[in-house]
Amino acid sequence: MSSLPPRPADRLRAPRLRDPRLVIGALIVLVSVLGTWFVVTRVAATTTVWAAARPLVPGSVLVPDDLVATEVRMGDPGVYLSADAAIPEGATVLAAVGAGELVPASQLGSPDQLAGRVMALAVPDALPAAVRPGSAVDVWATDADADPVDPREILTAVDVIAVDRDTGDFATGDQVIEIFVPNRQVGDVMRALAEEHHLSVVSVPEPARD
Repeated sequence: MSSLPPRPADRLRAPRLRDPRLVIGALIVLVSVLGTWFVVTRVAATTTVWAAARPLVPGSVLVPDDLVATEVRMGDPGVYLSADAAIPEGATVLAAVGAGELVPASQLGSPDQLAGRVMALAVPDALPAAVRPGSAVDVWATDADADPVDPREILTAVDVIAVDRDTGDFATGDQVIEIFVPNRQVGDVMRALAEEHHLSVVSVPEPARD
């Protein structure tokens, strides 16, 4: 009769390094660690982009003081204008950007890309205090000779580029406002001016712009 000790059961054997299950388990752990490292690295990484230091409106040429470098964390920094890139001379935004907002890279362009024109209007009535560069206004035209008088809105929520409240004299009292007028509505404004209609400017509340 043999005196050798009993052979341990296969299920109690320690796994060997060449066991496929051990290799697969090690790979899963490695992939998990690498994935966690990648996610943490991406979240912690920051990039510097341009934000608007003041309201930016189409047609107004950008100057250095209009922008402020801002460090942000984001998945795709290419969506916004990198602070590492120089702003082309004569560049403007193609759509309004509020103060403090990041400047979308897609909204930087040249004046010939604009879908409108900058127009200056002399306004005989006092302008609301809320009318300032970067705000939005409606413009109404009234034919004072019509009977009955029927005011009509010729521009809706257009961007204000500049305001000069000191232009008028005591005789006229006109104030000058520069606005960005979409191409399709330039003709309406020119018609109202040619017919010497009375122009009134109405301030658009900030939440109503959207």
